[in-house]
Amino acid sequence: MPEELLKELKILKVKLGCKTWAELIAKLIESKKFLLDEERLEEMRKGVNDFLELREVVPSKWTGHPSALEEK
Repeated sequence: MPEELLKELKILKVKLGCKTWAELIAKLIESKKFLLDEERLEEMRKGVNDFLELREVVPSKWTGHPSALEEK
């Protein structure tokens, strides 16, 4: 996901008082106040797909029992 897009989404998430990304997406869909061109939609699709790929990459790289305290 492009850094600029991620930055804009983080700002919007805070402004709308959303605790999760899912909550932000739900609010955006409900509001119907935003219009996106096809290029922007494609960037968002790519970002979502990249994010979803993390669920496969992270477990394969994780060694040992998961712990939030452990950093490598």
